[in-house]
Amino acid sequence: MQLFSSWTGGDFLLVYTMLLGLATFAAWWVPAHLREPGRRGESDDLESIALLAGGRRRMADSLLADLYVRGGLVPCEKGRLAVVQRDLPASPAGRALLANNAPLSLSDAYKAVLGDADRVAARLRRAGLLLRPEQQARLRWLSITPLAALFMLGLYRQRAGSTAGEPTGFLVVLLIVTVVLAVIRFARIDPRTAAGVAIVKDLRAQNGRSARAPRAEEAALAVALFGTAVLVGTPWEPVHAMRKKDGDGDGGDSDGDGGSGCGGGCGGCGG
Repeated sequence: MQLFSSWTGGDFLLVYTMLLGLATFAAWWVPAHLREPGRRGESDDLESIALLAGGRRRMADSLLADLYVRGGLVPCEKGRLAVVQRDLPASPAGRALLANNAPLSLSDAYKAVLGDADRVAARLRRAGLLLRPEQQARLRWLSITPLAALFMLGLYRQRAGSTAGEPTGFLVVLLIVTVVLAVIRFARIDPRTAAGVAIVKDLRAQNGRSARAPRAEEAALAVALFGTAVLVGTPWEPVHAMRKKDGDGDGGDSDGDGGSGCGGGCGGCGG
């Protein structure tokens, strides 16, 4: 006997819509509550905090803020930053930024710190604050299981209805929505363990004031925890402005055209 043979198309659409809501809730509940616990330890260096709070790009943002506040970088045209103190004391990733001859765009900065970011991520995995690749993959698949099961159920009903000559257009739309939600959930999995999530939450609570009005010595940590928007209205706003400029124009992050233009116009940035 065929499943749902006694159901009208409208009945099934209603039930499917309700199940889609439940499956979506489950897909977001699973990674929030079933991730690996990890180990609660200390992670007090800027790079580790930034990577835990916002990933590799946040790490680059926080390093740019740190170098800018300490005078190693100055604003340049086209929203880039020019290096003016190459011998400024810095971490290996910071030195990689200071080693750039051409003015820095955001994409330049991301590329410069990528190798060091990978090393920091490996250290955080060993510390139990980031998921290992196999743990993250398992969490991805587990998260989309409710949506995948619902999709198979809906696909079965759509094929049966199509064979019987029933209109299935609305069900096809719901199936597409299900796939889109599954893809989003699969791609956007938090790579931290529960311990890593808890550390960032505690640090944000402890440093909430710096998110509103960071002082010079707090700027890099504030960016690490909350993003570059905390720099708006401060003397270090050019670090945040890079993000706007990098998304404007032709969208080129590291194109030769942008680099050569800024390079030619920043000869006096060294001041």
